[in-house]
Amino acid sequence: MLSDPTSHDAILDYCARHTSQHDATLQAIYRSVALHTANPHMASTPYQGVLLQLLAAIIQPSVAVEIGSHAGFGAVCIAQGMAGCGTLHLIESNEEYQPLIMRHAQMASVQDTIQLHIGDASRLIPTLPDGIGFAFIDADKEQYDHYYSLLLPKMRPGGIMLFDNMLWYGRVVEAEQQPDRPQSQLRCNRQTQAIHQLNCRITADPRVDNILLPLRDGLMLCRVKDTSPTKKP
Repeated sequence: MLSDPTSHDAILDYCARHTSQHDATLQAIYRSVALHTANPHMASTPYQGVLLQLLAAIIQPSVAVEIGSHAGFGAVCIAQGMAGCGTLHLIESNEEYQPLIMRHAQMASVQDTIQLHIGDASRLIPTLPDGIGFAFIDADKEQYDHYYSLLLPKMRPGGIMLFDNMLWYGRVVEAEQQPDRPQSQLRCNRQTQAIHQLNCRITADPRVDNILLPLRDGLMLCRVKDTSPTKKP
């Protein structure tokens, strides 16, 4: 184990430098997000974007979903990974992002892959088609558990669900270690408790296999099992 206190940042930098780099278009889109939004930190990072693109390319879903699209950087990464096959449904609650999302989709020539829905995810998820192969969720943390309940029945066997911010700046550890302490005395809040409870729920759910990755602010990756009855020969 390295004792240098800067070693963690050095390792992350090493990982980023030894990861595939985005093309010029995606780099331009990422700069556009920084220039044209008040909260660019809410967008997926380029490092995370590579993972989204790789997962979409590996899974090749005919139906994919992103809940919480912000300005569309992550969506473009997913759409590029899909390589023109299938439809990526984007759900974004803030209509002000609609022009940016569509501009960025056009910059990357993936506008025909994307179908944008503006509104409340709780109302829109039930209207999505079944057979979802890939779902990326990065939206209202207090609603994550509800989104999980709505999405899981719509996923195809073998489909992948990916939840962002599942470590929540490390506060989930405090929520687990001091569950009875008043929230006013903790760094925890309702969002922390919601994320911790969903981590516990997913881990105990026999319908999925899962792994919680310490990437960025924590990514919970779930693979939906095939629970259909096995046919006898």
